[in-house]
Amino acid sequence: MQVILDDLDKKILNILQRDARIAYADIAKKIDTAEATVRFRVKRLISNGVIAAFIAVLNPVKIGYSVSGAMLLKLDPLHMDSVTERLVSYSEISYIYRSTGEYDVVSVIYAHDMNHFNGLVKEIKMLEGVKDVRVSVTTEFIKSNPTFVL
Repeated sequence: MQVILDDLDKKILNILQRDARIAYADIAKKIDTAEATVRFRVKRLISNGVIAAFIAVLNPVKIGYSVSGAMLLKLDPLHMDSVTERLVSYSEISYIYRSTGEYDVVSVIYAHDMNHFNGLVKEIKMLEGVKDVRVSVTTEFIKSNPTFVL
């Protein structure tokens, strides 16, 4: 269910997306409102599920994940939930999307090296309910932006 955001909510969210560590007092100064208002709004945005988490976005290469790729899976409909639950359990899989079209699931994998990557792909191909897997290893990092312009 979509949450209706007013201009003040959007200003707060845009600031937090750039720096989630910013103090509420500093946000209040930037948008010319009371700190208590910012605190209340953020609490409400969290409780409504608009803010899912406050996280640090890491560079995968800098922490030892030098290989990444996209994996598209065709699944047996009877095993859709069990396979996606297993995919969720892999720490190396950062994104999982159920999709329409030829493939049922699209995911993004990060691995330490090609041996690690190939081992993950082999393991996932062997899961009960996985009918087909298409894998593409990324060759260049161009953009990763977990923020939205509001």
